[in-house]
Amino acid sequence: MVKNYYKTLGLSTSATKAEIKVAYRKLAKKYHPDKNKSKQASQLFIEVNEAYAYLSNDSSTFQTKNIVKTPPRKRSKYSEDELKKRMEWARKYAQYKKVKEERVMELEYYKIHNSSRKKIINLINWVSISFAFLIFMDFKILPTSSIQVDLITNYIDMGSDKLVLKFKDIDNNDFNFGVSLDDIKHFNAAKNKDYSTQKSKILRQNTHMLLKIDNEIITIDNHFCVYKVFYFYLIILLLPLVTIFSKGPNMVHILSSYVISSVATIGIIFLFLTLVL
Repeated sequence: MVKNYYKTLGLSTSATKAEIKVAYRKLAKKYHPDKNKSKQASQLFIEVNEAYAYLSNDSSTFQTKNIVKTPPRKRSKYSEDELKKRMEWARKYAQYKKVKEERVMELEYYKIHNSSRKKIINLINWVSISFAFLIFMDFKILPTSSIQVDLITNYIDMGSDKLVLKFKDIDNNDFNFGVSLDDIKHFNAAKNKDYSTQKSKILRQNTHMLLKIDNEIITIDNHFCVYKVFYFYLIILLLPLVTIFSKGPNMVHILSSYVISSVATIGIIFLFLTLVL
């Protein structure tokens, strides 16, 4: 059985030498270990070189069918030598690139873990995960408490397209409660104008309010609450788990040590500013 070298290069059996050369250069560039980091690239790179070495020699023969019914014409010694030379070079180069990349990752891994950067990254990771656990407990696990509030004024915020209700709580603290325009009808329909908001236990966020309309309890979310984008913060703050579970000198761990730690830091800062301001 003979390999279909034309198929390897994506050509028909009537392809010219020029077309073979163009196809080889295109595929060699595509699967070159310097350009393509996939696991299959090295093997495909070797196969492309093998096909080109065979087809580019004038004395080579090729059957269009995989099953050869008649013995192929013997190729010249030069063709065999050229084929072996290209195959050996491709294999050695692919192996060299693999060893080099592994060595670089190993050096970078120990560079991180033998410096003060490791402590900073670990601190960021665990602070981020702790914040994720905190907001999860505050918003999803612990019950809210009802706070009686007085409505001071209300207006439409043109920038956010929200109805802004300005309340004052029992401690005389003012805060804004953002309501979507679709929920305005619920306020107009509510008979009880004694408002109360639901406050989270830990971070004391005004998450929502409950209105009784025709013996039915309607939940109105606060669009100015940090928990309106709860899942966004939860995902960002849990990203350091990738770094923690990808231990070892591998690309995922090294990239996550830099990129994910930076993203988590930004998430912590934004969450903190949102809670304070």
